[in-house]
Amino acid sequence: MSWNARQHDPEWPFDLYATNFDLALDSTALMVIDIQAGSIVKDPESEFGRTHPAIVDYWNQRLHDQVLPNTRRLIESFRRRGLRVVYTRNGALTPSGVEMTSRLREREAPDPNRQYRGGPAFEIAADVSPTEHDLVIDKPISSAFTASPMDHALRNMGITDLVITGILTDMCVLGTARVAAELGYNALVCEDACATLTQRAHDEALLMHARVFGRVSDTEDVLDEMDMESA
Repeated sequence: MSWNARQHDPEWPFDLYATNFDLALDSTALMVIDIQAGSIVKDPESEFGRTHPAIVDYWNQRLHDQVLPNTRRLIESFRRRGLRVVYTRNGALTPSGVEMTSRLREREAPDPNRQYRGGPAFEIAADVSPTEHDLVIDKPISSAFTASPMDHALRNMGITDLVITGILTDMCVLGTARVAAELGYNALVCEDACATLTQRAHDEALLMHARVFGRVSDTEDVLDEMDMESA
């Protein structure tokens, strides 16, 4: 069943504030946010796993059952149509993370599996790996547009619309989608190809986007819309 913002927040005046658009297929890109080798599985035996076992179970199941397979379906559809697929990688750009803000540096420093450019955890997960022709942007912060060449690259590619997938819904996905909308892109977040640590946080992030900034849909509806646009 499709994700419906009105069912999650029946009091909000979506008829007045929601942003509605149809994907312009020839100028639409798929954006895969931070689906990296070090992030797709949380270890139940780690300190986090021992203190938050329910979150670990939820995360691992959602990534395995929804996020990875649905992102693959979208990638395959975009590539089959000759459309752009754009990736981001999140983490430190150096092993020490000295270039990151103190907030991020202090939080991630104790993690022996932290993601830094050049380390195996930083690479895009093999399940959704890019080709040599795909754009990959590295970022040490949430939004893919802040202090990066993303906007410059997308405009040069003629991109106006984005279908956004990835992790985490309430952090890098929402941060990217919101900035995209403020820069003038039509930003669609694909609900069942995203995840964060709890279902509540996931739904609240999607509502933040759907109320004003852009669309929220699911994989099946996106693929159907693309089929209709290309018919």
